[in-house]
Amino acid sequence: MKWTKPKIVRELKRLHKSGADLSYNGLARRKQALLSAAAYHFKAYRRAVEEAEIDYRQHLRRPRWTKGAIIRLIKQARKSGEDLHWSSVVRRDDELARAAFASLQPRLFGSWARALHAAGLDADEVSLYRAWDRNTITFELRGRQRDGDSLSSGDLQKEDPALHAAAVRHFGEYDRALHAAGVDPKSVRRRRAWDRSAVVRALRAAVRANIKASDTAIRRFDPALHGAAVRLFGTFTKARAAAGLD
Repeated sequence: MKWTKPKIVRELKRLHKSGADLSYNGLARRKQALLSAAAYHFKAYRRAVEEAEIDYRQHLRRPRWTKGAIIRLIKQARKSGEDLHWSSVVRRDDELARAAFASLQPRLFGSWARALHAAGLDADEVSLYRAWDRNTITFELRGRQRDGDSLSSGDLQKEDPALHAAAVRHFGEYDRALHAAGVDPKSVRRRRAWDRSAVVRALRAAVRANIKASDTAIRRFDPALHGAAVRLFGTFTKARAAAGLD
């Protein structure tokens, strides 16, 4: 769904009328896409709630989280060997999950990745080296579809390269992973305006995601990228050389 201010206001009013929990953390657990859109379009979630003529004070929760409390929980979880990837954390029903949602607040970290960084962890490594298998991959893909996030190959490579790489690694091709998740690949494809610089950037990003820079591997990983490389450079080998990947 493409959120607009009127749509956000209508949805908040509908949820309020149904008695839903509209606290920041409560909405983050059930309607993350709506929460993100509200914060983006109104500059702050509270402003969106007030625009919907809802008393925000009715939905405040105590105690208020602090950066120190969130960092302590992250470090404890890391020491215990817990999976700190966002999707794993938010499926929990404990203080760590609540800390993760709280970390999104602008007054704290603004994102889970920044909270991990503040705790001395590399968010990219947490994402890249999580224990992927076919079940977790299809779960993540379904979750993105449910939340209204793009599942096009290009968007996923930018937003969650580890998930995209794992999908290709475990299923052989990204489209097969989509089929396994019950998603029609044709319904999520987006036409991309390719030029030589875009091809070079995409090839380098694929290599950073641990995809081999070979003709076969790139064709399986991203057919659109492979086709654009051949079309714009004449051969895939020339495109790879232009990206400095020989």
